[in-house]
Amino acid sequence: MDNQQFLDVAFKNLPGGLILVDLRGRIRAINETAEILLGLTGKVTPGDHCRNSLDNHPKIVKVLQDTCAGQTGASRQELTTLRADGEKMVVGYSTVMMKNAEGDAFGVAMSFQDITRLIPLMDSEQFLNIALKNMPGGLLFVDIQGRIRGVNEMARKILGIKEEIEAGVECHKALVNYPHVYKVLLATCESLTAVNRQEITARKADGEKVTLGYGTLILRNGQGKPIGVGMTFQDITRYIPLPLKAEYIRIVDRFFTPFALSLVISSLYLGFAEQKVKVFSVGLVVFLGIFNELTAWMAKKRTAWAPTIGATRIVTNFVANILLVYLLGTFWGPMWLLFVLTPVATALYASWQRTFVTAAISSAALLGIYWSRGLEGPVGWGQASLHAAFIVFISLFVNSIARLVMQMKSTNASIKPAVKLDLQNPAAASPQEQRLAA
Repeated sequence: MDNQQFLDVAFKNLPGGLILVDLRGRIRAINETAEILLGLTGKVTPGDHCRNSLDNHPKIVKVLQDTCAGQTGASRQELTTLRADGEKMVVGYSTVMMKNAEGDAFGVAMSFQDITRLIPLMDSEQFLNIALKNMPGGLLFVDIQGRIRGVNEMARKILGIKEEIEAGVECHKALVNYPHVYKVLLATCESLTAVNRQEITARKADGEKVTLGYGTLILRNGQGKPIGVGMTFQDITRYIPLPLKAEYIRIVDRFFTPFALSLVISSLYLGFAEQKVKVFSVGLVVFLGIFNELTAWMAKKRTAWAPTIGATRIVTNFVANILLVYLLGTFWGPMWLLFVLTPVATALYASWQRTFVTAAISSAALLGIYWSRGLEGPVGWGQASLHAAFIVFISLFVNSIARLVMQMKSTNASIKPAVKLDLQNPAAASPQEQRLAA
């Protein structure tokens, strides 16, 4: 056979599809494999535009036209199209610019193969299911009536839910052990207002407390009608500092206990107390050290107990301070400073009124000890009165600082989400809001 016949046979028997078009997108040649792969039943006439001959394969037409326009070939690319039976097919293709002897482009060659079996396809629902399963955070979906429509694996893991949650179950029944979670979902279904960067607490099945950082979103259909609510969340327990009251207990324990210990030790070595008084004082200080360490550990372990633990510590330390000042105050003047510690510690936990009462009681106890020890003269009582006044003023000062810290914490917690929401519409956000959100 001559060269032309040889080329025709070779073109026909290529294992892959081949389409040749000129720079105007008109088909100049198409081999039999290409016709079979693309399900072309009619005869393709040379000179027909590719968009007419390949009207069922618009992605292939676009590749040909883009290559003609850009005059740049591509290698090892992929696209999806449909076979004649409607089944999806993945096509692996390459394009080459055809040039004459002078180097001028005069057409495009596109070679392709069916690589569907090499790339497993999945429908959108299957893909979404896999994506939801592998999300690093928890995700809950409910319809507008509050019925569960989807729960990913991480949500069950964070909440400690072992059983599968059946779709269609009302969320307050499916999440009966997690009231804070389903209340957020139901409230969002009712208000149709999404929030961001919020926090709630929940307890797992084993009783472990967990802090969740969450956001909500409104699901809408193509017409903009709300059809459900989504809630995304993560376990942020390890990122949340101890509540302020528990943290204050740690601060008191860290600074006040060593100071009290130094006062007692200095009085024992530099004062003139009797031996039995020294032994009793040492035993009392050791008891206070163990008691304060133990209660600080309990406040950290069980943060809900922090207020009760704080009150118990105040009473116990106050009684102990009265005893220490009564026994050692005569032999060591600075011992009166122990009466400062209890009202200052109270100032960190309590209201202004309670702080004032505690400071007044401490001052009265100090003056009572001075009186019982026979304090006389205007100078002596003048100094004692200044000691008592200092206890009251320093306690109220610390209380004011503590309340200011609490107010700043609560204000920041309420402002951040609002700024975040405002910035969803950048045009509506002021420069101050943008800086605050940053």
